Parts: sequence; structure tokens; C-alpha cells
Amino acid sequence: EKDLEVFDFLAERYPGIKNLLCYSIDETEKIAAHIERMILQKIAPVQGLVLAGGKSSRMGTDKGLLDFHGLEQRRHLVKLLEDCNLNTYLSVRAEQNIKDSEVVEDVFLGLGPFGAICSAFQKDPNKAWLVVATDLPFVERYVIDLLLQHRNPKKIATALKGKDKNFPEPLITIWEPKAYPVLLQYLALGISCPRKVLINNDVEIIEVEEKWITNVNTP
Repeated sequence: EKDLEVFDFLAERYPGIKNLLCYSIDETEKIAAHIERMILQKIAPVQGLVLAGGKSSRMGTDKGLLDFHGLEQRRHLVKLLEDCNLNTYLSVRAEQNIKDSEVVEDVFLGLGPFGAICSAFQKDPNKAWLVVATDLPFVERYVIDLLLQHRNPKKIATALKGKDKNFPEPLITIWEPKAYPVLLQYLALGISCPRKVLINNDVEIIEVEEKWITNVNTP
């Protein structure tokens, strides 16, 4: 209560306690706001990751260089994520030798998108990564905003799923820092499919029209 002194045993255990911000027990709104601020400070910031390291064997040409919107697709997606105030990286193979963008080079080799996501976490395990594949040309700002607005950092990921599909789409997903050890556990079992990780773990699912997340892999 307001006129209550700090207990002696607390002052002995925590010498600086009298200098801390204190609330009286009836200031419930202030206490709630303080707790909310503490929670928000613990939530990892989100960074963008555009998956541009695929070999595009079915397309016959680099999918990241295709022009759907008046710009190379990988540049278009980087700009889209940056417009959402996300510091964004290109996920690439070392031999692609891309120097004009911030990149995350694959260090988990031969694992496709799974390896790209793990490589991003190795670069910065304390950030959440909003991953978007270059073969999703119909993704618009609305879709990215939807993911960010419905992000659930208490779960390992927040993923989109087509309304008529049975499974979530792992390559337009926010992967939380707590997903990294889970991904490594799956890798230790010989599993390198990010969709299997989503299916078998507690994730936030957002249903959208399939048109937004349809991928394009062939001419």
C-alpha cells in the first residue's frame, strides 16, 4: 500500500529496491501497462529473408531474375518487405556472388529452403525471420501486413495456409527464434522439410485465398 515501507528482508536481499519504480496495490492499470511493456521488450524483432538461392532447374532460368512487376522478382520482394519496415536480406548460395544487397549465404548446404532458414538463424538467432520465397509472384503488401498483424511470438511460427489446402505454406512464414533449435532437432533426425516442422508443432495458422500464395516454378 502507499504508506507501507519496503520490508527489511527485501531491502537486505535487494539493496537497490528503494530506488525502483513502485506501484501501490490498487494501481492495477499502471501495473498491467508495466507488465505489457516488459512483455513487448522480450518479443524478438522481425527481419525479412527473401529466398533467392534456388537453382531454378524446373524454370530453366533464375526465378529471382524474372520480371513480374517491372523489377527483378528478388528485388521486388526485398522492396516489399523493406516497405513494411523490415531489415531484409537475400538468402543466396555463395557462388551466386551477389554483392549489391545484404545477403545471408547458405552454410547448411544441400538442404534447400530448410538450410536457408537455418543459415539465417545462425547469422542472427535472436531475431524472428519473415521468410518469402522468390517463386511467389502474387504476394502483395496486404499478405505481409496480415502475417505481421497476426504474428504469435508465443509459438514457433506464424504461417499462411490456402483456404482449400490441408497444410501451411512454410515459405511465407514468420519463424520465431525458438524455431531454430526445433529445426536443428529435425535435421538431426534426417528431416529437412520445413512444412513437416510446421505440421508437427504448435504454430499460428492464418487462412488466405490461395491466389496470394500460389508459387510459379515452370515456364
